[in-house]
Amino acid sequence: MPSRQLSTLLLYSILFSSFFILSACKSTPEPVKTVHVTPKKLSHLPYDAATHGKDIVDTQLALGDRNLYLASNGNIKMLSTAQCQIDISAHRGDFRQPESSYNAISAALNDNFNSVEIDVMLLGDGTWVNHHDSQTGRATVHYTGERFKLERMNLKEFKRLKLRDKHNNNLLNERPITAKESFKIFAAQRLPNQKLNVEIKSKANGQKLLELDNMLRKYVGHEGYYFSSSEQDTLVKLRGINPIVYLGFVQGGHPTSIDILRSDLRKGASNDAYYLENHTNIERASNYGTKRYRSRYQDHTSTDALKKLRAKLGYNSGIHLDIRSYMQNSGVKQRAQRLGMKVYSYSLNGTDYHQSQLLKLSKNNLPDGVIVDATPYKICQQLFNAAVPAQRYQAVTDLGQYIVSLPVDADFDRFKEMLGYQHEGYYLSLTSGLKSIYSAKAKVVPASTPTPLLEHGFPTITDEKIDTHTGDSIILTLPSSNAK
Repeated sequence: MPSRQLSTLLLYSILFSSFFILSACKSTPEPVKTVHVTPKKLSHLPYDAATHGKDIVDTQLALGDRNLYLASNGNIKMLSTAQCQIDISAHRGDFRQPESSYNAISAALNDNFNSVEIDVMLLGDGTWVNHHDSQTGRATVHYTGERFKLERMNLKEFKRLKLRDKHNNNLLNERPITAKESFKIFAAQRLPNQKLNVEIKSKANGQKLLELDNMLRKYVGHEGYYFSSSEQDTLVKLRGINPIVYLGFVQGGHPTSIDILRSDLRKGASNDAYYLENHTNIERASNYGTKRYRSRYQDHTSTDALKKLRAKLGYNSGIHLDIRSYMQNSGVKQRAQRLGMKVYSYSLNGTDYHQSQLLKLSKNNLPDGVIVDATPYKICQQLFNAAVPAQRYQAVTDLGQYIVSLPVDADFDRFKEMLGYQHEGYYLSLTSGLKSIYSAKAKVVPASTPTPLLEHGFPTITDEKIDTHTGDSIILTLPSSNAK
């Protein structure tokens, strides 16, 4: 074949192939990616705010009138916690999430807690892990169902544990995390002002404490964490390792709080399947713990005791008290402040009791910080009225108008649940459960005729005025006496 014909044939072949490829491309177009644009009226909201959905603009502006916003995860959060002049620490992370989990730390950071408290202890092989109890069975369970002491476990065995759901006690397909993993997730998601409160549960030598402090410096940074412990010796060793970090001494729970806790555990044993299963262990532990605790309980709230504590722990230190101890030792905050120490409160008897005691205090007498199983919204709203409606926004949708109509004590932590009462005129209160929004108020009608007084001050009794005007006639027909 002549070269000219061959070139022509090759050219036609290339053109045909190109046409086929282009045709194939046109027959299967790529899907168009939709880009969501945040409405201009919501551009001021934090990064995690919900910005799309039905009536979202009106909903967010109605919430914003109360210093609140709807987050993309469905939670209601505060726009600003500037009014809440108290450090709010998430006890073991977010109380709604499983203990010793990624989610417990992540959710607490996302909910704008000032600090996140976690517990760390040593395994038998020297690994630091995020765990509260000295043995498995409550928050974590071994896959065999067998109970293990943490001090006798190694890392491989620890990673076989399963977390327990807080709400129904079911096992989750999720394991507890190590201390290093906790530090990494905290460092990755924290805001500059958020700190990690590392409570040390194990007795450890100086080398292991140095290892712990080095991990925190490496992953979190020296200004992003502090320590707490119920063992003064542990804190003294840490002061030798780190001369600037805050150290908080955790004074044990008040004996009355311990007794109430034991009573609550006994009551729970008759209703909760998990508690019933472990009834013997709970009773043994609580009885022994209470007896031993009463014999060794020491109060460190006096001036002399605080001075000794301050001398041991150094300038950047404080004391963490059961709220019952705090309330029974008035002036402890002032005594601590004179020594340059902070005071935090916690509770063994639940958040509601903790909150009820805090509400009895003036703003100046509140502790420097609280370690709680509650949201920053609940603490700030009840103590500082941080979500009072400004009444500057007129809602236009049914949901927006419902939000605007809610009284100041509405429980926005239960917002989803509260929406079930939207069209019935009810809401969920922070303290009183289900209440009516438009509760009828008794009308006080002032007397039109003043009661005259005699010269000695005794009233003269007068007849009330009777309206003698008649209205329309009403005809009544009575049956006759002989009617059958």
